[in-house]
Amino acid sequence: MFMSLISHVLSAWFAFLLPCFATWKSLNHLPHSEPELKRWAMYWSIVGTFVAFEYIAEWFISWLPFYWEVKTLFLLYLSLPQTQGSTYIYQTYLHPFLAKNEASLDAGIAAMQSNALAFIQAKLTDLFNYIARSAGAAGQQNAAGAPPGSAPNPAAWQSTAASLWNTYGASVINSLNPGAAAAAATGTPNATTPNQRSYPTTPNNARKSSASSTPSKEYFGSSTAVPNPPFPTPQHFQQ
Repeated sequence: MFMSLISHVLSAWFAFLLPCFATWKSLNHLPHSEPELKRWAMYWSIVGTFVAFEYIAEWFISWLPFYWEVKTLFLLYLSLPQTQGSTYIYQTYLHPFLAKNEASLDAGIAAMQSNALAFIQAKLTDLFNYIARSAGAAGQQNAAGAPPGSAPNPAAWQSTAASLWNTYGASVINSLNPGAAAAAATGTPNATTPNQRSYPTTPNNARKSSASSTPSKEYFGSSTAVPNPPFPTPQHFQQ
């Protein structure tokens, strides 16, 4: 445990933080620092390969004796400017291998990406089809099991769609009609809506009292009072 902690601290400082700062300095002082930038590009290529291998095989080999000590020494060998082990490994092993197999590696990567995309699309399509079939079967079962004269229960996807519409439908409509959204926000009527009619907001008592009088001009748009029609006289009162 103690050696693992020491290894992590030394590796973080010498193998990652200092090379990261040196790479930034090389990028910041271009074009005078192109040789240093090239050296650090080789370094990160080797470190990336080592980290990828470590992610896969560490749980196989981490129980070996002196694993942390050997790992720390190897990272120091790669990163220290006195040794420049990353430059040697890159020029001796990695660069010849990649130059020889560049075309096949590109073709394999492209094939893997296309196959992975096709696999994901096929599985998502199967999943959506299964959900649709399950929803349709549930709706048919609910309709078949319902008593005569009762409305069938909607399928699960229909209920979900209805709840989504009830939640977000008004917002969608308001976003499509900016005038209605602004009117709803300010509390004023929408001027762009045709054939919109405003009615007086009078109390209930006033409405009841005005029901027996002449109609208001607010309803008919005219100041002329219309008389009430005469009430017919019953026949037994006629002489």
